This record gives sequence, C-alpha cells and structure tokens, in this order.
Amino acid sequence: MALDLDDDDDILAAKAKKSAGEETKYIIPENAPVLPSIISGDRDAELVVNVDSQAAILYNKPLPEEIEWVEYDIDLSMLTFVTAKGKVQGLGMKVHKPFRKYLSKADEIMLIYMQDSKIPVSFVPVKMVVRYTGL
Repeated sequence: MALDLDDDDDILAAKAKKSAGEETKYIIPENAPVLPSIISGDRDAELVVNVDSQAAILYNKPLPEEIEWVEYDIDLSMLTFVTAKGKVQGLGMKVHKPFRKYLSKADEIMLIYMQDSKIPVSFVPVKMVVRYTGL
C-alpha cells in the first residue's frame, strides 16, 4: 500500500507560488517586545574593544529607549540590548573575531552617542552579561 500525501497542505508550494518580483517586508508592530537593530535605518554604530576588555558602542542617532543591560552571546557572536521597558534590540551585526576574546572578559560596555557622527553627546556605562553554552 503506497502512502498518498497529495491531500496534505503543501505550505512550501504556497510560498513558491509568489511572484518573483514580490518582496515581503516585515514590519515590527509598535507594541512588540523587539526593536529594530541598532544599525537599522540611517543609524550607524561601531563596536570598539581594547586589550583591557574595555568596550564601547559609538552610534550617531538617538536610541528609541534607554538601555538597561547588554547581553553578549559568545556562541552566536551577537550583542543584544535590553531596554528599561524589557524590550530587546540587536546590534545588527556579528562581533568580529578579533574582538571576541576581549569582549568575553568585559563586565560593562560604554554607550556613546556621537551627534552627527562627530561630537560625543552622552556616555552611558551599561552592565554586560556574557553567555556561553559551548555549542
């Protein structure tokens, strides 16, 4: 007896039927617990780390909410920012390999807002949590 799966819903075929020129744009709802990444839109950011494990994020446009702490996931090489209201916001890029060793030893990160990418306006030290599961 042969197994007949033709009557099952084929969700892959439904996605394949979309026209080639149709692009889906995901918009984060206003009340979602996830904010767009730090380097989204016209905001630029740079991560700097020195050999003493002092780290900073320099960015050129104000952040939408106050950052309460930062999580560094060593396995994923990603920084996630957690706001005072409990929302999360990714950096928007992976931590480059030369920075990983020193960033893993940091316990705080300085958030530096650079107005017009030139003038430092605010310096906010934020606690950093380092996660590593060894995957």
